[in-house]
Amino acid sequence: MTGSRLMERYRDEIVHHISELVQIRSVQEEGEAGKPFGSGVNRALEYMLDLAASMGFRTKNVDGYAGHAEYGAGDRLTAVLVHLDTVQEGEGWTYPPFGGTVEEGRIIGRGASDNKGPAVVALYCLKAIRDQGIPIRSRIRIIFGTNEESGMKDLDYYFSKEPLPDYAFVPDAGYPIFNVEMGNANVAVTCFLDRQKEEEKLRIDSLTGGVPMVLVPEKCEVRFRSGHFPESGWQAVAAGSSNVTAWRKENGAAVLTADGKAAGEPRNAIADLMKGLAALPMKTDADPMIAFLNDKLGHETDGRLLGIHRSDEVSGSTVVFLKQIYTEGDLLTAVINIRYPVKEDGDRLLGLVADQAEAYGLQTAILRHLRPVYVPPEHPVIRILSRVYERVTGEKAVLLRMGAGTYARKLRNNGVAFGAGLPGGVDTHVHRPDEFVRIEDMMRHADISFQALRELSSEETEPC
Repeated sequence: MTGSRLMERYRDEIVHHISELVQIRSVQEEGEAGKPFGSGVNRALEYMLDLAASMGFRTKNVDGYAGHAEYGAGDRLTAVLVHLDTVQEGEGWTYPPFGGTVEEGRIIGRGASDNKGPAVVALYCLKAIRDQGIPIRSRIRIIFGTNEESGMKDLDYYFSKEPLPDYAFVPDAGYPIFNVEMGNANVAVTCFLDRQKEEEKLRIDSLTGGVPMVLVPEKCEVRFRSGHFPESGWQAVAAGSSNVTAWRKENGAAVLTADGKAAGEPRNAIADLMKGLAALPMKTDADPMIAFLNDKLGHETDGRLLGIHRSDEVSGSTVVFLKQIYTEGDLLTAVINIRYPVKEDGDRLLGLVADQAEAYGLQTAILRHLRPVYVPPEHPVIRILSRVYERVTGEKAVLLRMGAGTYARKLRNNGVAFGAGLPGGVDTHVHRPDEFVRIEDMMRHADISFQALRELSSEETEPC
Protein backbone atom coordinates (compact mmCIF):
# COMPACT_ATOMS: atom_id res chain seq x y z
CA MET A 1 0.00 0.00 0.00
CA THR A 2 1.39 3.40 -0.92
CA GLY A 3 2.21 6.00 1.74
CA SER A 4 -0.48 8.30 0.33
CA ARG A 5 -3.31 5.74 0.64
CA LEU A 6 -1.96 4.58 3.96
CA MET A 7 -1.92 8.01 5.62
CA GLU A 8 -5.29 9.01 4.16
CA ARG A 9 -6.99 6.45 6.38
CA TYR A 10 -5.84 8.48 9.41
CA ARG A 11 -7.10 11.83 8.12
CA ASP A 12 -10.04 12.29 10.50
CA GLU A 13 -7.98 11.27 13.54
CA ILE A 14 -5.14 13.59 12.55
CA VAL A 15 -7.50 16.53 12.13
CA HIS A 16 -9.23 15.79 15.44
CA HIS A 17 -6.00 15.63 17.44
CA ILE A 18 -4.41 18.67 15.80
CA SER A 19 -7.53 20.63 16.71
CA GLU A 20 -7.48 19.39 20.31
CA LEU A 21 -3.78 20.07 20.68
CA VAL A 22 -4.17 23.61 19.34
CA GLN A 23 -6.78 24.21 22.03
CA ILE A 24 -4.07 23.90 24.68
CA ARG A 25 -2.43 27.28 25.29
CA SER A 26 1.18 26.09 25.37
CA VAL A 27 2.94 29.44 25.73
CA GLN A 28 5.98 29.57 28.01
CA GLU A 29 5.13 30.69 31.54
CA GLU A 30 6.89 30.71 34.89
CA GLY A 31 8.18 27.23 35.64
CA GLU A 32 7.31 25.02 38.57
CA ALA A 33 8.34 21.61 39.84
CA GLY A 34 8.20 19.13 36.97
CA LYS A 35 6.92 21.83 34.63
CA PRO A 36 9.98 23.92 33.74
CA PHE A 37 8.18 26.00 31.10
CA GLY A 38 4.80 26.34 32.78
CA SER A 39 1.58 24.40 33.13
CA GLY A 40 0.24 25.09 29.61
CA VAL A 41 3.29 23.70 27.87
CA ASN A 42 3.23 20.73 30.23
CA ARG A 43 -0.40 19.99 29.34
CA ALA A 44 0.52 19.84 25.66
CA LEU A 45 3.39 17.44 26.42
CA GLU A 46 1.15 15.21 28.51
CA TYR A 47 -1.52 15.27 25.79
CA MET A 48 0.88 13.89 23.18
CA LEU A 49 2.45 11.34 25.50
CA ASP A 50 -1.01 10.11 26.55
CA LEU A 51 -2.06 9.88 22.90
CA ALA A 52 1.09 7.90 22.06
CA ALA A 53 0.56 5.57 25.03
CA SER A 54 -3.04 4.96 23.92
CA MET A 55 -1.62 3.79 20.58
CA GLY A 56 0.57 1.26 22.39
CA PHE A 57 3.92 3.05 22.13
CA ARG A 58 6.54 3.24 24.86
CA THR A 59 6.62 6.79 26.23
CA LYS A 60 8.87 8.78 28.52
CA ASN A 61 8.56 12.21 30.07
CA VAL A 62 12.03 13.60 30.75
CA ASP A 63 11.34 15.83 33.76
CA GLY A 64 8.91 18.01 31.84
CA TYR A 65 11.59 19.32 29.47
CA ALA A 66 10.70 16.99 26.62
CA GLY A 67 9.38 13.51 26.01
CA HIS A 68 9.22 10.81 23.40
CA ALA A 69 7.16 8.00 21.94
CA GLU A 70 9.24 4.99 20.89
CA TYR A 71 8.78 1.93 18.72
CA GLY A 72 11.16 -0.79 17.62
CA ALA A 73 14.38 -2.24 18.98
CA GLY A 74 18.10 -2.09 18.43
CA ASP A 75 21.06 0.13 19.15
CA ARG A 76 20.46 2.54 16.28
CA LEU A 77 18.04 5.39 16.77
CA THR A 78 15.98 7.26 14.16
CA ALA A 79 13.97 10.29 15.26
CA VAL A 80 11.58 13.03 14.25
CA LEU A 81 11.86 16.17 16.38
CA VAL A 82 8.81 18.40 16.85
CA HIS A 83 7.86 21.12 19.33
CA LEU A 84 4.65 21.71 21.24
CA ASP A 85 5.25 25.22 22.58
CA THR A 86 4.03 28.28 20.69
CA VAL A 87 4.67 31.99 20.64
CA GLN A 88 2.21 34.35 22.33
CA GLU A 89 -1.13 34.67 20.58
CA GLY A 90 -0.83 38.45 20.18
CA GLU A 91 -3.65 40.64 18.92
CA GLY A 92 -5.68 40.97 15.72
CA TRP A 93 -7.30 37.54 15.54
CA THR A 94 -10.64 37.00 13.83
CA TYR A 95 -10.82 33.44 15.20
CA PRO A 96 -10.24 32.24 18.78
CA PRO A 97 -6.44 31.93 19.03
CA PHE A 98 -6.70 28.60 20.84
CA GLY A 99 -10.00 27.46 19.40
CA GLY A 100 -8.64 24.81 17.05
CA THR A 101 -11.37 25.83 14.62
CA VAL A 102 -11.87 23.44 11.68
CA GLU A 103 -13.33 25.41 8.78
CA GLU A 104 -13.15 25.35 4.99
CA GLY A 105 -10.42 22.72 4.90
CA ARG A 106 -8.25 24.47 7.50
CA ILE A 107 -7.38 24.09 11.17
CA ILE A 108 -7.04 27.57 12.69
CA GLY A 109 -5.23 28.55 15.85
CA ARG A 110 -1.85 29.34 17.33
CA GLY A 111 0.52 26.47 16.66
CA ALA A 112 -1.60 24.77 13.99
CA SER A 113 1.25 25.12 11.51
CA ASP A 114 4.14 25.77 13.91
CA ASN A 115 4.47 23.01 15.05
CA LYS A 116 1.48 21.11 16.41
CA GLY A 117 0.19 19.94 13.04
CA PRO A 118 3.51 18.29 12.13
CA ALA A 119 3.78 16.89 15.68
CA VAL A 120 0.50 14.97 15.35
CA VAL A 121 1.39 13.86 11.82
CA ALA A 122 4.76 12.49 13.00
CA LEU A 123 3.06 10.33 15.62
CA TYR A 124 0.59 8.98 13.07
CA CYS A 125 3.43 8.14 10.69
CA LEU A 126 4.92 6.03 13.47
CA LYS A 127 1.51 4.40 13.98
CA ALA A 128 1.29 3.61 10.27
CA ILE A 129 4.67 1.89 10.33
CA ARG A 130 3.61 -0.19 13.34
CA ASP A 131 0.12 -0.96 12.02
CA GLN A 132 1.51 -2.24 8.72
CA GLY A 133 4.22 -4.33 10.35
CA ILE A 134 6.86 -2.63 8.23
CA PRO A 135 10.30 -4.12 9.01
CA ILE A 136 12.72 -1.64 10.56
CA ARG A 137 16.26 -2.01 11.79
CA SER A 138 16.33 0.74 14.41
CA ARG A 139 14.32 2.17 17.22
CA ILE A 140 12.20 5.13 16.17
CA ARG A 141 11.40 8.05 18.43
CA ILE A 142 9.07 10.98 18.00
CA ILE A 143 10.66 13.54 20.31
CA PHE A 144 8.33 16.22 21.67
CA GLY A 145 10.11 19.43 22.65
CA THR A 146 8.64 22.22 24.78
CA ASN A 147 10.98 25.24 24.48
CA GLU A 148 11.81 25.68 20.80
CA GLU A 149 10.39 29.19 20.60
CA SER A 150 12.29 30.47 23.63
CA GLY A 151 15.83 29.12 23.45
CA MET A 152 15.77 25.31 22.96
CA LYS A 153 16.84 24.67 26.55
CA ASP A 154 14.48 21.71 26.48
CA LEU A 155 16.64 19.64 24.17
CA ASP A 156 19.86 20.61 25.91
CA TYR A 157 18.39 18.95 29.00
CA TYR A 158 16.78 16.07 27.10
CA PHE A 159 20.00 15.10 25.33
CA SER A 160 21.90 15.26 28.60
CA LYS A 161 19.70 12.33 29.67
CA GLU A 162 18.93 10.58 26.38
CA PRO A 163 21.02 9.51 23.36
CA LEU A 164 21.32 11.59 20.23
CA PRO A 165 19.64 10.06 17.16
CA ASP A 166 21.80 8.52 14.48
CA TYR A 167 19.48 9.86 11.78
CA ALA A 168 16.75 12.46 12.24
CA PHE A 169 14.67 15.13 10.60
CA VAL A 170 12.78 18.18 11.86
CA PRO A 171 9.48 19.10 10.13
CA ASP A 172 9.59 22.74 11.23
CA ALA A 173 10.57 24.59 8.06
CA GLY A 174 9.80 23.67 4.47
CA TYR A 175 10.61 21.28 1.65
CA PRO A 176 12.78 20.10 0.07
CA ILE A 177 15.76 19.95 2.51
CA PHE A 178 17.50 22.59 4.61
CA ASN A 179 21.00 21.23 5.13
CA VAL A 180 22.43 24.62 6.20
CA GLU A 181 21.37 26.71 9.19
CA MET A 182 23.59 29.74 9.70
CA GLY A 183 24.96 30.60 13.12
CA ASN A 184 22.37 32.75 14.86
CA ALA A 185 22.95 34.98 17.88
CA ASN A 186 21.01 37.69 19.67
CA VAL A 187 23.35 40.21 21.29
CA ALA A 188 22.17 42.79 23.84
CA VAL A 189 24.07 46.09 23.82
CA THR A 190 23.43 48.13 26.96
CA CYS A 191 24.25 51.41 28.64
CA PHE A 192 22.95 53.39 31.58
CA LEU A 193 21.28 56.63 30.67
CA ASP A 194 23.58 59.37 31.88
CA ARG A 195 21.59 61.30 34.46
CA GLN A 196 24.53 63.39 35.64
CA LYS A 197 24.26 67.14 34.99
CA GLU A 198 20.96 66.42 33.31
CA GLU A 199 20.18 70.12 32.99
CA GLU A 200 22.72 70.15 30.16
CA LYS A 201 21.14 67.21 28.32
CA LEU A 202 17.84 66.10 26.93
CA ARG A 203 16.55 63.41 29.24
CA ILE A 204 14.96 60.32 27.71
CA ASP A 205 12.19 58.86 29.81
CA SER A 206 11.54 55.93 27.45
CA LEU A 207 12.79 54.60 24.14
CA THR A 208 11.06 51.58 22.60
CA GLY A 209 10.99 49.86 19.23
CA GLY A 210 10.56 46.39 17.81
CA VAL A 211 9.20 43.16 19.27
CA PRO A 212 11.11 39.93 20.05
CA MET A 213 9.80 37.73 17.22
CA VAL A 214 10.05 40.30 14.40
CA LEU A 215 13.36 41.08 12.69
CA VAL A 216 12.57 44.47 11.13
CA PRO A 217 10.93 46.87 13.63
CA GLU A 218 8.04 48.83 12.15
CA LYS A 219 7.74 51.41 14.93
CA CYS A 220 10.12 53.20 17.25
CA GLU A 221 9.22 55.87 19.77
CA VAL A 222 11.18 58.10 22.14
CA ARG A 223 9.69 60.11 24.98
CA PHE A 224 11.67 63.06 26.34
CA ARG A 225 11.16 64.36 29.82
CA SER A 226 8.51 67.04 30.26
CA GLY A 227 9.76 70.49 29.30
CA HIS A 228 13.10 69.18 28.01
CA PHE A 229 12.55 69.16 24.29
CA PRO A 230 12.49 72.43 22.29
CA GLU A 231 10.75 73.00 18.95
CA SER A 232 14.15 73.36 17.31
CA GLY A 233 14.91 69.77 18.34
CA TRP A 234 12.04 68.41 16.28
CA GLN A 235 13.13 70.43 13.28
CA ALA A 236 16.64 68.99 13.55
CA VAL A 237 15.37 65.42 13.90
CA ALA A 238 13.01 65.79 10.93
CA ALA A 239 15.84 67.18 8.83
CA GLY A 240 18.10 64.30 9.88
CA SER A 241 15.58 61.55 9.07
CA SER A 242 12.52 62.03 6.93
CA ASN A 243 10.98 58.84 8.32
CA VAL A 244 10.61 60.25 11.82
CA THR A 245 7.05 61.05 10.93
CA ALA A 246 5.49 62.65 13.99
CA TRP A 247 5.97 64.38 17.26
CA ARG A 248 3.47 65.33 19.86
CA LYS A 249 3.25 66.54 23.43
CA GLU A 250 1.69 64.51 26.21
CA ASN A 251 1.50 66.16 29.65
CA GLY A 252 4.38 68.37 28.63
CA ALA A 253 6.56 65.48 27.42
CA ALA A 254 7.73 65.37 23.80
CA VAL A 255 7.13 62.11 21.94
CA LEU A 256 8.79 61.37 18.58
CA THR A 257 7.80 58.43 16.40
CA ALA A 258 9.48 56.69 13.48
CA ASP A 259 7.27 54.66 11.17
CA GLY A 260 9.03 51.96 9.17
CA LYS A 261 6.14 51.77 6.69
CA ALA A 262 5.86 55.48 6.03
CA ALA A 263 8.13 55.33 2.97
CA GLY A 264 5.87 52.78 1.27
CA GLU A 265 8.16 49.79 1.82
CA PRO A 266 9.39 48.36 5.14
CA ARG A 267 12.30 50.18 6.75
CA ASN A 268 14.00 49.73 10.10
CA ALA A 269 12.21 52.24 12.33
CA ILE A 270 14.89 52.06 15.03
CA ALA A 271 17.60 52.98 12.52
CA ASP A 272 15.44 55.84 11.23
CA LEU A 273 14.90 57.27 14.72
CA MET A 274 18.57 56.92 15.66
CA LYS A 275 19.53 58.82 12.52
CA GLY A 276 17.15 61.60 13.47
CA LEU A 277 18.36 61.78 17.07
CA ALA A 278 21.98 61.91 15.92
CA ALA A 279 21.12 65.19 14.13
CA LEU A 280 20.09 66.91 17.37
CA PRO A 281 22.21 70.03 18.10
CA MET A 282 22.02 69.28 21.84
CA LYS A 283 23.21 66.28 23.86
CA THR A 284 20.99 63.53 25.21
CA ASP A 285 21.61 61.08 28.04
CA ALA A 286 21.75 58.24 25.49
CA ASP A 287 24.38 59.69 23.14
CA PRO A 288 26.81 56.71 23.30
CA MET A 289 24.08 54.28 22.20
CA ILE A 290 22.75 56.64 19.53
CA ALA A 291 26.27 57.09 18.12
CA PHE A 292 27.03 53.36 18.17
CA LEU A 293 23.80 52.37 16.42
CA ASN A 294 24.31 55.03 13.77
CA ASP A 295 28.01 54.43 13.19
CA LYS A 296 28.06 50.63 13.35
CA LEU A 297 24.60 49.52 12.14
CA GLY A 298 22.17 52.05 10.72
CA HIS A 299 20.26 50.42 7.88
CA GLU A 300 23.17 48.17 6.97
CA THR A 301 22.45 44.44 7.16
CA ASP A 302 25.72 42.78 6.09
CA GLY A 303 27.88 43.55 9.14
CA ARG A 304 30.51 45.60 7.30
CA LEU A 305 30.34 48.58 9.66
CA LEU A 306 30.65 46.23 12.62
CA GLY A 307 33.67 44.59 11.02
CA ILE A 308 32.04 41.15 10.93
CA HIS A 309 31.12 40.76 7.26
CA ARG A 310 32.05 37.22 6.24
CA SER A 311 31.01 34.87 3.47
CA ASP A 312 31.51 31.27 2.38
CA GLU A 313 30.37 29.16 -0.54
CA VAL A 314 28.10 26.99 1.61
CA SER A 315 25.95 29.51 3.43
CA GLY A 316 26.54 32.94 1.88
CA SER A 317 27.16 36.17 3.78
CA THR A 318 26.68 37.53 7.27
CA VAL A 319 23.27 39.08 7.95
CA VAL A 320 22.69 41.60 10.75
CA PHE A 321 19.40 42.99 12.06
CA LEU A 322 18.94 45.85 14.52
CA LYS A 323 15.71 44.37 15.84
CA GLN A 324 14.76 45.88 19.20
CA ILE A 325 15.44 48.74 21.61
CA TYR A 326 13.90 49.42 25.01
CA THR A 327 14.43 51.15 28.36
CA GLU A 328 14.07 49.62 31.79
CA GLY A 329 14.53 52.34 34.39
CA ASP A 330 17.89 53.93 33.66
CA LEU A 331 19.08 51.02 31.50
CA LEU A 332 18.87 51.27 27.70
CA THR A 333 19.18 48.03 25.68
CA ALA A 334 19.44 47.39 21.95
CA VAL A 335 19.13 43.84 20.61
CA ILE A 336 21.05 42.86 17.49
CA ASN A 337 20.47 39.60 15.62
CA ILE A 338 23.58 38.25 13.87
CA ARG A 339 23.52 35.37 11.38
CA TYR A 340 26.92 34.17 10.27
CA PRO A 341 28.29 31.58 7.80
CA VAL A 342 28.71 28.00 8.93
CA LYS A 343 32.48 28.00 8.45
CA GLU A 344 33.08 31.00 10.71
CA ASP A 345 34.06 31.04 14.38
CA GLY A 346 30.95 32.51 15.95
CA ASP A 347 32.59 33.24 19.29
CA ARG A 348 35.30 35.28 17.58
CA LEU A 349 32.77 37.30 15.56
CA LEU A 350 30.70 38.07 18.64
CA GLY A 351 33.89 39.10 20.42
CA LEU A 352 34.50 41.65 17.67
CA VAL A 353 31.02 43.09 18.27
CA ALA A 354 31.77 43.37 21.98
CA ASP A 355 35.03 45.20 21.21
CA GLN A 356 33.24 47.68 18.96
CA ALA A 357 30.58 48.37 21.60
CA GLU A 358 33.16 48.77 24.34
CA ALA A 359 34.85 51.53 22.34
CA TYR A 360 31.60 53.52 22.79
CA GLY A 361 31.41 52.76 26.49
CA LEU A 362 28.73 50.12 26.02
CA GLN A 363 28.40 46.61 27.40
CA THR A 364 27.29 43.47 25.57
CA ALA A 365 25.70 40.18 26.58
CA ILE A 366 24.82 37.17 24.44
CA LEU A 367 21.13 36.44 24.91
CA ARG A 368 21.13 33.39 22.65
CA HIS A 369 23.70 31.70 20.44
CA LEU A 370 22.61 28.88 18.14
CA ARG A 371 25.57 27.16 16.53
CA PRO A 372 25.47 26.59 12.77
CA VAL A 373 24.36 23.41 11.04
CA TYR A 374 25.92 21.96 7.93
CA VAL A 375 25.09 18.45 6.78
CA PRO A 376 26.99 17.77 3.54
CA PRO A 377 25.18 16.44 0.45
CA GLU A 378 26.87 13.03 0.70
CA HIS A 379 25.56 12.37 4.22
CA PRO A 380 23.18 9.35 4.35
CA VAL A 381 20.37 11.49 5.77
CA ILE A 382 20.58 13.81 2.76
CA ARG A 383 20.73 10.95 0.28
CA ILE A 384 17.75 9.15 1.81
CA LEU A 385 15.56 12.22 2.24
CA SER A 386 16.39 13.40 -1.28
CA ARG A 387 15.40 10.04 -2.73
CA VAL A 388 12.14 10.01 -0.77
CA TYR A 389 11.19 13.55 -1.71
CA GLU A 390 11.86 13.05 -5.41
CA ARG A 391 9.97 9.76 -5.55
CA VAL A 392 6.89 11.03 -3.67
CA THR A 393 6.64 14.47 -5.29
CA GLY A 394 8.31 14.04 -8.66
CA GLU A 395 10.30 17.21 -7.96
CA LYS A 396 14.04 17.70 -7.51
CA ALA A 397 15.28 17.72 -3.91
CA VAL A 398 17.14 21.02 -3.88
CA LEU A 399 19.32 21.73 -0.83
CA LEU A 400 18.47 25.00 0.90
CA ARG A 401 19.83 27.23 3.65
CA MET A 402 18.22 29.35 6.33
CA GLY A 403 19.20 31.99 8.85
CA ALA A 404 16.52 31.03 11.34
CA GLY A 405 16.86 27.97 13.54
CA THR A 406 15.24 24.58 14.11
CA TYR A 407 15.93 21.65 16.40
CA ALA A 408 18.41 20.45 13.76
CA ARG A 409 20.90 22.64 15.64
CA LYS A 410 20.81 20.13 18.48
CA LEU A 411 21.54 17.07 16.33
CA ARG A 412 25.29 17.55 15.79
CA ASN A 413 24.91 17.40 12.01
CA ASN A 414 23.05 14.07 11.99
CA GLY A 415 19.74 15.61 10.99
CA VAL A 416 18.15 18.39 8.98
CA ALA A 417 14.99 20.45 8.64
CA PHE A 418 12.68 18.57 6.24
CA GLY A 419 9.12 19.88 5.80
CA ALA A 420 6.43 20.57 6.65
CA GLY A 421 5.77 23.58 4.37
CA LEU A 422 5.25 22.74 0.71
CA PRO A 423 7.07 24.62 -2.07
CA GLY A 424 4.85 27.40 -3.39
CA GLY A 425 2.40 26.76 -0.57
CA VAL A 426 0.10 29.26 1.08
CA ASP A 427 1.18 31.68 3.78
CA THR A 428 -0.06 30.05 7.00
CA HIS A 429 0.44 33.17 9.16
CA VAL A 430 3.09 31.59 11.37
CA HIS A 431 3.67 33.79 14.45
CA ARG A 432 0.87 36.10 13.26
CA PRO A 433 -2.89 36.39 13.83
CA ASP A 434 -5.11 33.66 12.39
CA GLU A 435 -2.36 31.08 12.02
CA PHE A 436 -3.69 27.99 10.25
CA VAL A 437 -2.77 24.86 8.42
CA ARG A 438 -4.53 23.46 5.36
CA ILE A 439 -5.63 19.89 5.94
CA GLU A 440 -4.70 18.85 2.38
CA ASP A 441 -1.20 20.25 2.89
CA MET A 442 -0.82 18.37 6.17
CA MET A 443 -1.86 15.14 4.51
CA ARG A 444 0.57 15.73 1.66
CA HIS A 445 3.26 16.30 4.27
CA ALA A 446 2.15 13.06 5.96
CA ASP A 447 2.79 11.15 2.71
CA ILE A 448 6.35 12.44 2.52
CA SER A 449 7.04 12.15 6.24
CA PHE A 450 5.82 8.54 6.39
CA GLN A 451 8.13 7.46 3.57
CA ALA A 452 11.05 9.38 5.09
CA LEU A 453 10.63 7.78 8.51
CA ARG A 454 10.17 4.37 6.91
CA GLU A 455 13.34 4.55 4.84
CA LEU A 456 15.54 6.14 7.48
CA SER A 457 14.74 3.23 9.77
CA SER A 458 14.36 0.42 7.22
CA GLU A 459 16.53 -2.61 6.63
CA GLU A 460 17.87 -0.93 3.48
CA THR A 461 19.40 1.94 5.42
CA GLU A 462 23.14 1.64 5.87
CA PRO A 463 24.63 2.92 9.12
CA CYS A 464 27.05 5.86 8.99
